[in-house]
Amino acid sequence: MCGVLATAEIADRLSDGAAAVLSRAPGPLAEIEDWLLLASARELLRIDRTARFWRHRDALGSAGLWEGGALGTSGHLGASLASMHGDGRVREAAVGILSRTDAPLADRMLSVRLTDHVWPVREAATRAVLRRTSLTQADQIVPVLHLIEGRTRGAEVLPLYLHAIAGVHGEAALWSRLRGSTTPAVRRTAFRHSLTNELLSVSDAVATLPLEHDRIVQSLLAHAIADRAAPDVVASALLSDRSAESRVLGLVRLTADLLDPADVERLLVDPGVLVRLWARQRYQEQGRDTLSAYQDVARGSGPAAVRARAYRGLVEAGGTVDREVALDLVVSTEPPLKKAGLHLLAGSAFPADAPLLFEVLRTGTNRVARLASEVLLEMPAAWSDADLLPLASSPGPDLRRRAWWLKRNRSGWDQTIADLEILLDHDPVLAALGRNITIPEFAQPTELQRDQLMALLPRVWPETWRKSRVAFAAGLRSDA
Repeated sequence: MCGVLATAEIADRLSDGAAAVLSRAPGPLAEIEDWLLLASARELLRIDRTARFWRHRDALGSAGLWEGGALGTSGHLGASLASMHGDGRVREAAVGILSRTDAPLADRMLSVRLTDHVWPVREAATRAVLRRTSLTQADQIVPVLHLIEGRTRGAEVLPLYLHAIAGVHGEAALWSRLRGSTTPAVRRTAFRHSLTNELLSVSDAVATLPLEHDRIVQSLLAHAIADRAAPDVVASALLSDRSAESRVLGLVRLTADLLDPADVERLLVDPGVLVRLWARQRYQEQGRDTLSAYQDVARGSGPAAVRARAYRGLVEAGGTVDREVALDLVVSTEPPLKKAGLHLLAGSAFPADAPLLFEVLRTGTNRVARLASEVLLEMPAAWSDADLLPLASSPGPDLRRRAWWLKRNRSGWDQTIADLEILLDHDPVLAALGRNITIPEFAQPTELQRDQLMALLPRVWPETWRKSRVAFAAGLRSDA
């Protein structure tokens, strides 16, 4: 019910809502109320704007329909819908009803009316909102006020409202409540305010960080811990946190003498590139050899993912890996080691490696296959369409897609031919990949490519205009 809808769909729902209010149908009424309650603040303002858009002004019925008595007997849901009506008198009457209603939907709809272009409507809504000072009411009101804070109308109400809430419940209770908001922007603002004004202690930040999933809030908490906590707390809270930014921050804030060597050694093979970089810096400052450490981990019996990162770190630190070692990794049965081997092989592959790379392309995971393709694309002269044929004719759509991607990325007329070929695929999902055909501007096809184009064009486009466009660019006969 709370997904983003097209404007016409919003108008239809508003029309259904107005009809449900008049017929007092309980099922549709409940659906409309859930929709207005669960919509985000941004979507709610969009609903309000759509209700008064000239093209959909009749969605909520005529002003006479509401003024004729329906508004007074339709309850808070009817008043909520009427508060979005295109007629200012209807909206003003609806605000009066909502002001005397305690329903959560009334809180939201009164907040929306703070942006009204009619001054009496806006003034009545402002007075009503500033009286709604319970924390439960703030849950509904603050997200809307936060969104309209940067607008011309209604922007001044948010600070007034927050001051009123704090006067009743206190600053700590107010911002603690807002830190639990379901609206991400409100939560982020609440955490930022709480940390700046020391309404959230360091111990609270340490306890909250492992439970937090919002990246921006994670960053706020991590910086607060790094700036205000003791070194041992920074190390325990940040160096093992799941956020790479937190781990980097811990390494940046703590000098080498404050870091446990075991922590630094563990972070040498961290998944994060920046984490590895700072770990190497601190490791060297502790007087230890990063290259030896990476070599020990890479040759060890640890998990494949850790060993793979050790090989990556070894190269990042300025070390080298023998080509034979890289080839051994490519044939490993462990995908992380396979990927590490392909990364190491990039830039140093020989034409003789092409059969191995095609085998990896055929049997590897999607990510492994993409890496193998990138190595093959570094030496396009080492393979031909004949090497692609087992993949292109495979019954598996994934393999045919890999063949298309590899040939297409050889660029030039191969890109055009690859798209023409995939358009003939019996799988509609694969065939759709070839719809955006690119025609080279400054290249002429080879004889082989000309033959392929002449064979493909009549099969793909029996009609003439598309076929002629490609044929002309390729310099083919007009009847090709």
